[in-house]
Amino acid sequence: MVSHVGLAGKLGWLALGMFVSAGMCCTSAWGQYSPPSPPPADLKAGYDSMTIEQAKEWLGILAGPKFEGRGTGQPGYAKAAHWVAGKLAEFGLEPIGNNGTYFQMLPMKRRMPMLEECFISGPEGLKIEAVGNMGFERYSDAQELTGPVVFINFSGPNTGLPQGTQLRDKIVFYFADAAASRSAAMQIARQRPLGAIRVIKDEPKSISQLVREGVPNRVTGISGTIKVEAAKSLIRGLGGKPRWINPVDEPGVAVYQPEETKDGVPQEITIRMRYREEQAAVPNVVAWLEGSDPDLKNEYVVLGSHLDHLGIRGGQVYPGADDNGSGSTAVLSIAKAFAMNPVRPKRSVLFIWFAAEEIGLVGSKHYCDNPTKPLEDMICMFNIDMVGRNEETKDETSEENEGSIHLVGSQKGETDIHDIVLKANESVGFRFELDQEDVWNRSDQINFYQKGVPVSFLFGGFHPDYHRPSDKVGDINFKKLVSAAKLYYLAVNLASDHGPFEMKTQTGK
Repeated sequence: MVSHVGLAGKLGWLALGMFVSAGMCCTSAWGQYSPPSPPPADLKAGYDSMTIEQAKEWLGILAGPKFEGRGTGQPGYAKAAHWVAGKLAEFGLEPIGNNGTYFQMLPMKRRMPMLEECFISGPEGLKIEAVGNMGFERYSDAQELTGPVVFINFSGPNTGLPQGTQLRDKIVFYFADAAASRSAAMQIARQRPLGAIRVIKDEPKSISQLVREGVPNRVTGISGTIKVEAAKSLIRGLGGKPRWINPVDEPGVAVYQPEETKDGVPQEITIRMRYREEQAAVPNVVAWLEGSDPDLKNEYVVLGSHLDHLGIRGGQVYPGADDNGSGSTAVLSIAKAFAMNPVRPKRSVLFIWFAAEEIGLVGSKHYCDNPTKPLEDMICMFNIDMVGRNEETKDETSEENEGSIHLVGSQKGETDIHDIVLKANESVGFRFELDQEDVWNRSDQINFYQKGVPVSFLFGGFHPDYHRPSDKVGDINFKKLVSAAKLYYLAVNLASDHGPFEMKTQTGK
């Protein structure tokens, strides 16, 4: 583990003491701050460049239809990564990825189905070709799966499977209306069926599944979509009724199983799937702003957010406007602010847009294990994840959280970085909540902390559209997003001048 200990850290702390007043200390879960003061004059040009109009334009692109939810390994993510890289080139920031690019490639392969070789087969010569009828989204190592069939119809919100429903090792075809779509998929997945195929009205599309090189694939089942007409043909072939997958008028869940054979054996089908593997273009996007001090510019501060979201799942696009289009837009705004501000920080700044956060913080772990700049020269890391919405829970309304935001992890191991964020907030005026440490290990800063790097994580909080197709640009609080960007712009500058930090523990206790 790398630690950052030394005289410079102690001197930095003494200097910081002049900045932080007793009134700024948080003695409870809330910190209430005095009205904002102007930013330092030498940082004002960059500070003022971060505007609501600019954020609306950029987030409208990142969470718009062109990038299809930015799913890791999907075409939409690659397009988004190239778009961000184009903006960085426009700002004049230095590329520090592979082969002089802005991309640090992750070692991943992509599985894509060969639909012309895929089909469903069943009793009495039943066969449904995949081409034009099916799309696949998750692939198992076993390329033929055989099991009993279950049809399920979900309608309305908060509808649960009937008690005693057993789906393990079965092949499930399900219809779910918009209100039931997310909970239906989760309920089915928990029971670990061999297959979970959603019935849809539109043309099914296949998406790739990523496989990390050298990491065993733990997927044991498949998932995908099937066109409603093909599903009805399957039901008829099994002696069932097509109404099994029709929309129903009343909210609820209906489970249907084809009649058993004359011998009392459940009817089974086989899904045959063939896929090819190819190298996947999954990059972290990385850029460098060199510091102004010739003796300190080799040391650097990291500012990051994850660029990916859920992409296309179950035939639906998950735009991810807040998660994490908001954080990606904020970091892009800060990158532009640093590039255009006439006074640069003493130490350098590394900007990272991480890939594959949604599938296990993979991009940030890859960077920490394969840094493009020496890890021992990294003095701290600032992470932004979901800063575009007001927190909304069963106990708190959105309006109650208009001026609040969560500050996570900044008091773990060392407190200088926490005090720096408080100082920066004098020019922004957030009301910090320090009560969300349960998300500490759910975003990218955790991988840096585990390498001995002090971190701070800015998080707006959860809301009803989290990880849903309804996480759209129209609900974004752009004032909060831009304020988050301004806060971290000032904090990164302060951290750069502060110098190395001292990690007191590696447990955060």
